[in-house]
Amino acid sequence: MNVFKRAFLYVTRKKIRSILLFLIFLAAGLFLLTGISIKRSAGKAAEDFQKTLKTGLRIELTGGSSIESEYTFDENGEKVLNYYADVIREHHIEEFQAIEGVSGFYCDNLQRDDAYTGLMLHPGYNSWCLDAADGKIPLEDEEAEENRKYVRNNRKYYETNAHTNSFLMVYDSEWHPSFVNGAVELAAGEHIRVNEKNRVLISDEVAEKNNLKVGDKITAQQADIFTGELYGTVYETEVAGIFHINFEQKVIPDKTFEDDILANTFFSTTDVWTWVRRERQIHRNDPVFAPVSDDVVCLMTVFVEDPSYLDSVKEKLLAIDSIDWKYYKFGVYDKDYQTAAAPLLAMMKISNLLAVISVVSVLVILYLVMTIWMRSRKHEIGIFSSIGIKKHAVLQQFLIECSSIATAAFLAALLLSGPVTKLAGDGLQTLLYSAGGTEKFEVEIEVGTDDMYINMQPPAKEKALPYGVTIGEAGFVLLLLIGTGAAAVLASSAEILGQKPREVLERK
Repeated sequence: MNVFKRAFLYVTRKKIRSILLFLIFLAAGLFLLTGISIKRSAGKAAEDFQKTLKTGLRIELTGGSSIESEYTFDENGEKVLNYYADVIREHHIEEFQAIEGVSGFYCDNLQRDDAYTGLMLHPGYNSWCLDAADGKIPLEDEEAEENRKYVRNNRKYYETNAHTNSFLMVYDSEWHPSFVNGAVELAAGEHIRVNEKNRVLISDEVAEKNNLKVGDKITAQQADIFTGELYGTVYETEVAGIFHINFEQKVIPDKTFEDDILANTFFSTTDVWTWVRRERQIHRNDPVFAPVSDDVVCLMTVFVEDPSYLDSVKEKLLAIDSIDWKYYKFGVYDKDYQTAAAPLLAMMKISNLLAVISVVSVLVILYLVMTIWMRSRKHEIGIFSSIGIKKHAVLQQFLIECSSIATAAFLAALLLSGPVTKLAGDGLQTLLYSAGGTEKFEVEIEVGTDDMYINMQPPAKEKALPYGVTIGEAGFVLLLLIGTGAAAVLASSAEILGQKPREVLERK
């Protein structure tokens, strides 16, 4: 009787064992096929999504306090900070933008500050307090009357802050993340560019409330943080453009301040910071900083036309010998991608974990099952050996038994993988996208710094992903199942096959 017939007879006669082994392989096959299919579909969707987003190099100053610097005073007695290292400065921006493949530049370390403009704004906390004090909003708590009295006594403070705008400084407004990710878009006019001064972008809401258009002038002044009284010189700026917000910010009237509302935010040229800082230092009798004509740039993104340019752009940046690059580290700008594609990336991680668990689990289970079965087949192995059947032929029989069951289980798993994968994939999508909302963006005000970020949010679940496996992937799963089964057979039978026939038959 040849080895194939012996294997066939054993598999068909030992039905319970064969069915159990079949179910183990079937479960492993389903897990593998499901994991591979989900990973491929989620990966393709994530790749397509990434193509819609801008890519760039992140460059961050890491030297910190190790960069030698000192304060000196100029001929006017004003304070100057001098760096004694070749760091990136504002004049390098145009040099960066001239590199082939570079499409834009954005700096993160610019200030966001406030100034009184007297404009009609999207109402927030201060407007709410004034309305409450005037009895336009009913207050029912025990301290309501006391709060109304406090606001009336400090009315100037609340009135000033109800008409105070936030100035978000940029070198090039087109490449601010909120324009890059589509949270806002230019509706009229033009963007602010590097080296321009006294120019702002305002929201269409503020423009409409105040009958402003491109080319109009807006004046601003500083106000005392305690009294709201105006002081210092007047800053005048021109409306370069008007932007539209493509989402609705969650504004809580009695909690969200006017200057934390995106509609009340101006994208501004950087010279406003020199004015703000100078006015405040004079008002507080602090040492006055001299205007900086070529400031240091600490944290930036150099956007590229295509991801394929990342390496070449980095190489050309490193070739700029007027910068000591030991103070900087490079990364990839993918914040929006990581946020918006988070559910897809999570599906890929889960599918990878599913595949690893499947292989490890089936190997361990098969080894334990095979070890138990091999002990019960010792007498059979001893008889085979005593009648002259070689050990390699016995091992071959075991491998054929296991491989044939694995192949049959794989074919069954392949037939079932379609509906099982769809069920698992749709369930994962529902679970991972459950936090997604209707709004694609969210305004975040960072505690401590008051920096404003317009973050892309995980989207709500859309249509189900298409699932399926290629011939190559199916073949890989089959080989993996057979290989795992073979490894379990070899590991579990090694001890018994290494014994002599008499030793096997004598042991119980």
